[in-house]
Amino acid sequence: MTTPRRATPADAEGITRLRSELILSRPLDSNWLSLCRDQLAERLQPGGDARAYVVDAPEGGVATCALALASPVLPAPRYPKGLSARIQAVATCPGHRRRGYARAALTALLNDLEQEGVTLFELHASDESRPLYEGLGFVSDPALMRRTALPPQSHGRHRYGAATDDWDTILRLAGTFSCLDTENGLAPEEQWTLQVLKLAEEVGEAAQAVIGARGTNPRKGHSHTWTDVQDEVADAVITGMVALARLRPDAREYLSAVLARKAVKFLPAQDSSDEVLR
Repeated sequence: MTTPRRATPADAEGITRLRSELILSRPLDSNWLSLCRDQLAERLQPGGDARAYVVDAPEGGVATCALALASPVLPAPRYPKGLSARIQAVATCPGHRRRGYARAALTALLNDLEQEGVTLFELHASDESRPLYEGLGFVSDPALMRRTALPPQSHGRHRYGAATDDWDTILRLAGTFSCLDTENGLAPEEQWTLQVLKLAEEVGEAAQAVIGARGTNPRKGHSHTWTDVQDEVADAVITGMVALARLRPDAREYLSAVLARKAVKFLPAQDSSDEVLR
């Protein structure tokens, strides 16, 4: 098994992406990824509050991460040095699971924190990860409560492109596919090539559905409906969005910019005055 090592600021990129793609309910967009990466890199510096261990993937990159944020609390008999830590992220790429990486990285992290005098540890456990944490001494606390105070945010649609939740799903799909392809040893350009070929395949299936809906193939007749065509077109659109997200981390913003240029080129300019044309 690959031995866990103490993370450095250079690992902030890999840790941030694992957290975004495998832990958060919605993946981060490019702006939030950059913000989290830069802040984590700074906090992993000597004297920072972040502690992390990673397991390197044989093909490069981070296969597993275990990240904690240390913070002071008022001393008490159970935490005499007044130190606590919240386990912020424990994640393993799908292709590297069931090898003990997460347990090894988290164990190394806990040992380091204990040597610093941390005795109070907290985390949020999913049903899938609960056995791992219980095996390392964590127990459920029915008294633990949470409150999140966020400023009001707009949940509307972007001016151009899909709804926010749709793009979140696209980014999650793109991240998952990229992670799996990287684990299989594919270089970025190979991954992009295969994804674009997948798009061509989906467009071909949409064309076949049109032929079937119109019954122009004498051997098959009316083999599809126009609903089938709609489904195939939707598959092609989704595959295209995933391809763009894998090619560009700013896919959401890039698509909006391209769509705006197309609108200027193909749509008539809107009259901003109050005059009624006659």
